[in-house]
Amino acid sequence: MLFIVSSTLTSDEKKKAKKVKPAAVSVEERGLVKNEIELDEIIKNHAIYCDKCKNMKTFENKVLGYVTPWNARGYDVAKVFANKFDFISPVWLQIQRVGPKNYQLSGTHDIDMKWIKNVKKKSNQSSLLVPRILFEKLKMEDLHALFNNEEEIDSLAKMLLSKSLDFQFNGFVLEIYMQLSGYGKNNVNHLVSDLAKILHKQNKILILVIPPIMMNNEKLFDKRDFDLLKDDIDCFSLMTYDYYSHSGSIGPNAPIDWVRENIEYFTDEPLYRQKILLGLNFYGMKFVTNSKGESRSHPEPILGKDYIKLIKNRKLNLKWEDNYKEHILISNQNNQKTFIFYPTLSSLHSRIELAKELGTGLSIWELGQGLDYFYDLL
Repeated sequence: MLFIVSSTLTSDEKKKAKKVKPAAVSVEERGLVKNEIELDEIIKNHAIYCDKCKNMKTFENKVLGYVTPWNARGYDVAKVFANKFDFISPVWLQIQRVGPKNYQLSGTHDIDMKWIKNVKKKSNQSSLLVPRILFEKLKMEDLHALFNNEEEIDSLAKMLLSKSLDFQFNGFVLEIYMQLSGYGKNNVNHLVSDLAKILHKQNKILILVIPPIMMNNEKLFDKRDFDLLKDDIDCFSLMTYDYYSHSGSIGPNAPIDWVRENIEYFTDEPLYRQKILLGLNFYGMKFVTNSKGESRSHPEPILGKDYIKLIKNRKLNLKWEDNYKEHILISNQNNQKTFIFYPTLSSLHSRIELAKELGTGLSIWELGQGLDYFYDLL
């Protein structure tokens, strides 16, 4: 199979895109997973994945991959590498309360039934479709009703079950703690637990998105919450990335010691470790500073296609930071310094090996943002 490489392509980019012949062996066998790597090696090989490997999952524990409508390349990645994923989570849906004990899903216009059938067929039905749902559209009065009335919870659960049957979903990924910023956490835990139990009765699964532990020790979700829910929730999608936003300074996306600290904080029990899906970012962050080292603007996310364009067109220094287990690109031009932290085969391999050591699964944000040869590692 020939695979066109890039993230979301415009019509002009599609005309220019070249078809790339896959490799016969994996990136590891090709000697590409290394700390000391030249930018030319990335440019030459990033589009070339292993053809025979694409249908073989080498990581033993669970793997979840997110797909977003605004980065449509992820839909193609999910089809090509469907066998690498235990769960595929399209980011489509939001909960709305339209009246007392009356809930509906917004975002259903993004649901692509043909794509769902293709992914399931490609994976021989082994990839479970579990779209993410948000609670952002609920007003305070809606939350109050939901938190204080079991019939409201039951109505919400029945709606979710009905939609899962209509659209052939295997369950849902629930993200709520970040949206509520700690508000009513005990009530949220009760809601999540009840939803999981009701969904399980119909053989549907519930995966819960949880934030990482913060630098300032503020915990929107802590070990007590984990212990309360660990027997009800099928998996926890742990957001071990965006470290810079917690540290308040220029830095890596997910320093390896911080990732380890997060896993070890929540549990040391193997049964529950395997329920944690260690978060991997397939995007990077770009920081620009002035001559004094002060930030000139907010950091910007950088996707795979942008990263490749950047290293093709500019003189940059690629450096391995062993403390973080991440590569950093550095540019010094026009009295400003640019730092780019974008994942590489070596940085991803380090985190996958950590997941193996600690007995966790993986969750990837998100499939359309990475480079095609990343998937050889899964």
